Amino acid sequence: MTAFGSGETVSALSAPPSASQPGIERRAAVDYVSLRLIDTLLREDAQGLIARSQLLPSAGAPFTLAQSLPEGAHWLCYPLADRTSLWFLVNPGEFMQSWRSAAGVVMHYHPEQGAQWVPDYRELLARLAVGLPEEAAGLYTDYAHECDVAVSHRLLCEAERRRWFNELQHQGDAWPAANNWSGRFLFYDRLAAFLDHPFYPSARAKLGFGPRELAAYAPEFQQAFELRWLAVPSSLFEGTLDQVPEYWPSFAKVGLSPELQGCYQLVPVHPALWHAALDGYLQESGLDGEVIRAPESALRVRPTLSVRTLVIEADPGTHLKVPLTIRTLGSKNIRTVKPSTIGDGHRVQTVLRRIAADDGALQDRLLLTDEQRGGHVAAQNFLGFILRGYPAELANASLISVAGLLAEGADGRTTVEVVAAEFYHGDLAALWQEYLDLTLTLHLRLWLRYGIALESNQQNSMLVLESGQPLRLLLKDNDAPRIWLERLAAVCPELAHRADQLQDRRILADGEQALAQMFITISLQLNLAVPLEGLIARGLMDRQAGYRQLRGSVERQLRELHQEGLDTRLADEVLLQAERLPAKYLLRAGSLESKASTGAADINKFYGETAPNFLRQDVEATS
Repeated sequence: MTAFGSGETVSALSAPPSASQPGIERRAAVDYVSLRLIDTLLREDAQGLIARSQLLPSAGAPFTLAQSLPEGAHWLCYPLADRTSLWFLVNPGEFMQSWRSAAGVVMHYHPEQGAQWVPDYRELLARLAVGLPEEAAGLYTDYAHECDVAVSHRLLCEAERRRWFNELQHQGDAWPAANNWSGRFLFYDRLAAFLDHPFYPSARAKLGFGPRELAAYAPEFQQAFELRWLAVPSSLFEGTLDQVPEYWPSFAKVGLSPELQGCYQLVPVHPALWHAALDGYLQESGLDGEVIRAPESALRVRPTLSVRTLVIEADPGTHLKVPLTIRTLGSKNIRTVKPSTIGDGHRVQTVLRRIAADDGALQDRLLLTDEQRGGHVAAQNFLGFILRGYPAELANASLISVAGLLAEGADGRTTVEVVAAEFYHGDLAALWQEYLDLTLTLHLRLWLRYGIALESNQQNSMLVLESGQPLRLLLKDNDAPRIWLERLAAVCPELAHRADQLQDRRILADGEQALAQMFITISLQLNLAVPLEGLIARGLMDRQAGYRQLRGSVERQLRELHQEGLDTRLADEVLLQAERLPAKYLLRAGSLESKASTGAADINKFYGETAPNFLRQDVEATS
């Protein structure tokens, strides 16, 4: 790449792709991941990119760009360890961060050699790794590989989306209506799978899946497959199955002697784990001589948005969660099933079910899955399962995850528009208001009355829609909340005693600050503000009106809770008055920094106070 001296003109346009369509698509995918990475690094203030940078006007750089700069753009000059600097072209005042990349432009400046354009995420990560200790620099190299996987998987999934959409259009219906709730669930879940997580730049990557595994097991492709099975000595199996389900295969079905029944338990294994890593795990744990591999597969399933949770075709009202060695949303996020989560998920759901039954504000508006059935083998994270039962009330309903509300169908309409047309006579504003009020009623009440904050992210929080019925929410997979026992014990001593039996003690908080962080980063930002931003971006909602509506609903809920005698002072302070809101640092904790560096006991709960507060009356959220 040509170097330019001080004051000379530099072209920061992307390198020309090959003339072929695949080359153009790959360049677009690289640019997409690179832009998301820059924004995330700035949002999470990685390496002090905001705190240590000097903010300069667009004309303040020691070089000029060939193209005109966006109006209002500034430079963030970040010093590197080798006396060079990175120059980020940024625009101010955006959702979740004070500064955001302008057109993905980053320059590397050397005082003697001049400026060079940083063309993509690989170059940027390499520059940021300069001067870091070997182990820390290695994390940046590893993350560059994760971005490579994200680009590759994005290209494969986009090709599949085009194929699927062409198929739907050829059939004459972009939004086919299944005659059962599970069929509708799978359709909407597949649409949602094509959307990336809003805050993790390489979210498309499923580390551990190659192209073949992606096509066979990923929710974007939603292919049916059969599970593999291990016969495990009953003495090594610990579970909550009073009896195996009727659709569970027999020993003969999977090619084993029926004489094993009674002394052994059949445990399902995801075929991706079976072929890739099971031998090593069995040897490491000393179980290779204890368990028996069944020669035949059995029980057809289809993947859901979480990849490792599967719809059982023989019983669509039950989903099966099994371990996988893939990593998603961070190199440390290996998708196993910890033995503690089997019991903890059920305990939390039991607490929530009791609250929903007794609290008049939540009765008939909150549905919960049954998480009590499951088991594990010798306390191993890679040998276990959870059977998740869905409530019978869903028979005539449509179940749609928050993650899928902005997903576009084959005709270009979003899921939320189609839902509004079907259930709200086309009144999107009415649907949004009801969803807003219900979400805030639920989660503010759990926080301020019961001392509970749920990690009910976009994937695990679902809208339940049914003609002639008010909107309901269904929550699943609640094995990692924050619970302040002191507050819960003040209103429900029995439930506090049950919560105190949780095996993962990280769940228990020593005050409500942890509850506030969870509520803000999950319920407020991820489940409410992100969809709102999507509606605004598509011209479906006015920005100022949308944020006034969100603030008004928060104020109304806090006022009602205060009138019930609840202490709302901290909530009022952190939600409505604070200049900054906490932001979850997914990239830093999940991939770019070690636990020793972050000090986070849970990488999914590492925060910084860097997000502009879009609920303050004197702050107008901008895009």
